[in-house]
Amino acid sequence: MKTLVSLLTILALSLSLIAAETTPKKKSPAKPKAPATEEAKPSAKVEAVAKTLTPSQRTKLLDLLNEGDDKALMTIPNVGETRAAAIKKARPFADVTNVMKVEGVGEATFAEMVAHAKAGFPQPEKKEAKEEPAPKKKAPAKAKTTPKKKDAK
Repeated sequence: MKTLVSLLTILALSLSLIAAETTPKKKSPAKPKAPATEEAKPSAKVEAVAKTLTPSQRTKLLDLLNEGDDKALMTIPNVGETRAAAIKKARPFADVTNVMKVEGVGEATFAEMVAHAKAGFPQPEKKEAKEEPAPKKKAPAKAKTTPKKKDAK
């Protein structure tokens, strides 16, 4: 009897596996992909902004994007820790316009990068860690009261 139950169980499992394999699998709706040539091309505005760089400025910016550490990348305006990490993850860049593929870098941020390069990569001014505290005001002195004199009788 045990063998019969075992055989029926195996048969039932086999049939369910066969049925699962033969059912058509649902395909997830695929997003239409743009041709690779369109993905690689930056917008005309970005190209125009990038053309304002001299060859040496372009090279220095590309070196900064490809080889700069977090601290160096964060000297670029609008680039904080998150964008610096995203830029490092997307490396290497063949051209400065390729940084547009990084999440969080749009046309405005790219324009700031170009302006930073054109300005000669100035270092941000260091803020003093400790500012001198404002002098504390003394509490106003209480008005002195004169003790009342007792009437002498």
